Amino acid sequence: MDNIFINRINFVDGFRSKWIPSLFNQLETDAPNYLTYIWPTVMQSIDTQGFLGSALYMADMALDACELVYEPQTSRSDLVSHGMTNTDIHELEAVLDLFHYVQPQVLLIGAALAEAFNREQIGGQGSVQVRELSDREKNHLNVEVKMDDADHSFFSNIIDVLQLKKAPDLYRALGKWQLAVDIFWDELQHLATYPDFRRRGRALYYYARAGSKFLAVPLNADIASLKKIGISDEEIMRAQQIVNDNVPVLAMMIMHSTAIRLALGHSTREVVQS
Repeated sequence: MDNIFINRINFVDGFRSKWIPSLFNQLETDAPNYLTYIWPTVMQSIDTQGFLGSALYMADMALDACELVYEPQTSRSDLVSHGMTNTDIHELEAVLDLFHYVQPQVLLIGAALAEAFNREQIGGQGSVQVRELSDREKNHLNVEVKMDDADHSFFSNIIDVLQLKKAPDLYRALGKWQLAVDIFWDELQHLATYPDFRRRGRALYYYARAGSKFLAVPLNADIASLKKIGISDEEIMRAQQIVNDNVPVLAMMIMHSTAIRLALGHSTREVVQS
């Protein structure tokens, strides 16, 4: 099976972003036939306005929860007082806006793939109205996301607190601004263990899984269907493990990016106006 995903243009066209999430990087490496099979169908759903609306609604859910449980003690002025320039902060905010906008979309697809392993078919109930390329998305396409600008040891505390095997994409993408990450993490490491904060992260996960039926184009990616097209048992198991490992992390990182943006003064709703 030819791997169509090896050309990253397919991904950029879908999510309007040069950031390739770990979910898809890992599938490309360890389950390429699976990724090649699901991607054309998934791409059609990503390209709809209803899909984007559902994703941005989750961004609003995260903001509601953050405002209830988190009163930032850090602000833009703290970054300036520690030596960051306005240019540094604007570049940081551009990456944060990209993650704020794209992470919920990736979560929706990841959750749908998780559902699909055990269902004969998912999706087919969403609107097929095609989404237009917005000015905001054009800006995102100009944002260079450099992963791992910081040494791995820089993320060790984040990995330990979040009980992960490696640093999440969000923090790896912010590694260029280690000072800012240090300042924000000093607060977020405690917030990350707060029950209401964690509950909303789990709520995003379950909302995304329930929302899989509203993908515009039906997807048949259950284990029997995957075997029928010749994907090996081993690759199916690898794909399922990658999806199951990444989806909860994506949900929690939506909460983290929202909290950081809130500290920087960004509290505008995407869909639901307060």
